[in-house]
Amino acid sequence: MKRGMGNGNRESGSIKKTIHCPLPATHCVKQGFTLVELLVVLLLMGMIYAIAFNSFMPTSAKESAKRPTLLSVADVFRDSPLYRHSEMILYGLRNGDCLLVSDEKIVRRFHLSESGTGYRLNPDETLQEIDYPHVKVEREEFIPLFTLRCRADGYLDPQILLSGDTWIYLHPYLPPKKFENPSAMVAFIRRSDYLPDKAGYAQ
Repeated sequence: MKRGMGNGNRESGSIKKTIHCPLPATHCVKQGFTLVELLVVLLLMGMIYAIAFNSFMPTSAKESAKRPTLLSVADVFRDSPLYRHSEMILYGLRNGDCLLVSDEKIVRRFHLSESGTGYRLNPDETLQEIDYPHVKVEREEFIPLFTLRCRADGYLDPQILLSGDTWIYLHPYLPPKKFENPSAMVAFIRRSDYLPDKAGYAQ
């Protein structure tokens, strides 16, 4: 009897040490991150990366990213305190150097990421490179590659530029457009409401 009771105790002890999982083993594993939690972590990592990238980015690279282009050169006028108060002329020089002039005084010097050459559209719809005269402003003397005038009312004179193999048309009030085909550019200018019949004004 005692032996039987002893055996029963051993069996009951072994039963107490056994763990039964009523669900499959995969359901007994601790639950992982939810989709929302993962998205929050990725968002925080992206913000940290952006801050670190901006801090360690070379100053020259930052300046290059903010440097005006031929397509955004009109913003130089709009950023000036003289905009809509005084006429300004932008002179494009070699190697992308530019001078912003008002009342025969240089109000800003800056550098474009690319250089361009000014062209005029003749009444017979041929394109001709503009032969600019010698210019002297203060102590600076130069022959510009192109000029761009912003009137006191804030509108630009239309201008055609050639940069490499790309043609750029700077519209008086519409966003600049670039063309690989000069014929397409001429057709666009002819359709412009600013130049309905006199393409020779685009210069």
